[in-house]
Amino acid sequence: MAIRSDLICPFLTDDPEFARGVDFGMLFQCMRTESEIDDYFLTANQEQITLLANRMGWHIVNMESWSEGPEWTRIHMIETRRKNIGG
Repeated sequence: MAIRSDLICPFLTDDPEFARGVDFGMLFQCMRTESEIDDYFLTANQEQITLLANRMGWHIVNMESWSEGPEWTRIHMIETRRKNIGG
């Protein structure tokens, strides 16, 4: 399931760490409500996403760099156990 959407409000900063946090936060929220995710995420978040998936009981089926740019990684993962983390 794709979790991306158009920006309603542009970022007021070009700090890459802010973009990483937004990307990770959007994924975290989807991991709390979905059972399968197949989407693109910032490559800089790859290790953090792997850690979160492990802690929340998700299995990463596939992880590959996007051919159109090195800053994006496609990640397909499925939930293997329901765990209430962060709410």
